[in-house]
Amino acid sequence: MVQTSHKLKFLAELDGEQKKRFEDHATARNASKGEEIIGHGRDGASNRADRFVFFIVDGQFRALILSPTGRQVPYRDLGPGDHFGELAALDSGPRTASVIALTPGKLLQLDGVHFEQLLSSSPKAALWLARGFASQIRDLTKRVFNLTALNVADRIRSELLRLGLEASVENNSARIRRMPIHEDLASLLGTQREAVTRELGELEKSGLISRKGRELVILDFDELTRRVQRGGGENFGLAPLNGREAGKRRNKPKS
Repeated sequence: MVQTSHKLKFLAELDGEQKKRFEDHATARNASKGEEIIGHGRDGASNRADRFVFFIVDGQFRALILSPTGRQVPYRDLGPGDHFGELAALDSGPRTASVIALTPGKLLQLDGVHFEQLLSSSPKAALWLARGFASQIRDLTKRVFNLTALNVADRIRSELLRLGLEASVENNSARIRRMPIHEDLASLLGTQREAVTRELGELEKSGLISRKGRELVILDFDELTRRVQRGGGENFGLAPLNGREAGKRRNKPKS
């Protein structure tokens, strides 16, 4: 039995009785730095009782996929309040990604049977989870588009804008306090570390970003957005390009 004083997003959707059921069946576990919590492609059995959903109490974790050659493709970082492992718990399929601990951490784990029972008894929690899936699908759809339609420079710029929106945009600027390392960004965007380093250097020279350690500040969010638009990418809140600008976008060669 665990206490639910933790600020978990899932628990905020449950009523008092449902939280008590969560407490009765969830168990706590510690994670050490570098530990793999779940593995991509594993857990093929149909027994939901062996398929845990994990809720992050403390620490930083990363979801990634390993290629057959051993290349890591990170696509999502997770922190306190987040959860993972729910897909395999719901459909009994294999894990869609590996999740590793970037720092020492604390987790609560709930088996798939009781997770599903909580969703069945709480339309509010089920709707919240569905909205979370919808958000992830939108994000993955955008990533697929960027990988197929944009050149490397615009993929990097688009990812900066996405990270900036997550961090929040104020007065046309955004402060990304923990920028992914160049190697991770390159893996995520289907390019090489050198290309990321080169493009960030060019953006810094042009006065669109500034960097200090792992912190990156987008100094002109609108202008960076316009550059992505001209390459055929999203508007990130600006009005779509038209007229001559749209023509430049259509005719710009890909590299």
